[in-house]
Amino acid sequence: SPWVDLTHSFPSVAGDATFDYIPANGFHHRPSMAWPPPNANDLRELKSPEANPPRKSKEEKKKLEREATMGFSVHDVPEHENHDQTTRPRAKSIPGGEHLSIELDGKLIELTDQIQMYTTNDMLAHPMVSPVMQPSLGGLPPLLIQTGGGELLRDEQIYIAHKAANPAAYLPNKKVMDEFDPKRELVDKYPPTHVVLQVWDDLCHVPHTLSFTRPAKYMYRSVAQFGAWALARAQDQAITILDDDAISIISHESSHDSESDADRGRTVDKRFPDALGTPIRAHTVTTASGSVGKAGDPLPPFENHMIRQRVDRHGVTYPLAAESELKCLQLDPDTIGMIKPGPVRKWVAKKSEWDVKYGKDKRAIQKQRIKEMAEGYDTFGAGEVPPPTALAGRRKKDMP
Repeated sequence: SPWVDLTHSFPSVAGDATFDYIPANGFHHRPSMAWPPPNANDLRELKSPEANPPRKSKEEKKKLEREATMGFSVHDVPEHENHDQTTRPRAKSIPGGEHLSIELDGKLIELTDQIQMYTTNDMLAHPMVSPVMQPSLGGLPPLLIQTGGGELLRDEQIYIAHKAANPAAYLPNKKVMDEFDPKRELVDKYPPTHVVLQVWDDLCHVPHTLSFTRPAKYMYRSVAQFGAWALARAQDQAITILDDDAISIISHESSHDSESDADRGRTVDKRFPDALGTPIRAHTVTTASGSVGKAGDPLPPFENHMIRQRVDRHGVTYPLAAESELKCLQLDPDTIGMIKPGPVRKWVAKKSEWDVKYGKDKRAIQKQRIKEMAEGYDTFGAGEVPPPTALAGRRKKDMP
């Protein structure tokens, strides 16, 4: 279940997370010295204090306090300006200024607080942060991507699997290509990556963590099968697979999974996993095509560098819908890596609820942090730049 698009630009993220445990309205945390980190407004106030600031009215002060608490501001959209419905955070810069912004319900929402714990807003669409923005994902070792059919991140995982297997068909937008592959060399430089894509019916994000469940058992078996194949392929020689199924209570009690003694100590050879010539026959989605294997079992044949499967909770495999039928593969490249109204609307609504509980705490922490920043922090050596959320980067000078 890879998370490969931190801008949340794929359709499934706008869902209600009926089958997922990831909150549909994003992650929210109680304010602390670590989170949210200082934003552009905090730094501007610190770096450029006004010697004689103009007096503000009571209403202006309330508005500024409210925006500082919310971490975003709301503006009317001027009639004479044409604002895009979405504003994509580009690598190194955010169009329109320091803040990530989007038009939502006729208002311009400017997000000043950092919205993802893992990176700053201006880096959300950088190819090293969101790999869906890479010019090419060819030339990688073989990939096994197991996706929960009910998870919020489903669409981006399906997309990146196809992108790796067919880089030329899923190029990012022109701006990204101009910046990171201006000579258009990377697509031809690296061959397509071999990918096994499994979309598991109705499962959540990373079902493997629920290892006590039967779907997780089949997922781990598939991981073992793929791992044995990849190791044999890399070594260019057969490997021996020991049968240790009896130590698993779940496996031992599965009567339909019992094996004969002849199956023990199976050997996987490099020759049969690379049989790429046999195309996968077209089936309806209700026709089973096999079942999840175990370590040592041969993989189904690749077609166009991919094995594409839909898997039910019993480990039965079906052909995945054709690429032309998957909406996440039909997106305009210009819209990938752009923040979208759906996720932002849900995030803003939940953030407003949290501000009722913790707004005063957040403002007290912000003011304390600005005071400490004015007094100064210890600096690190050349090239050492802790992320904004790291308290290590805000070590007071007088600390022992």
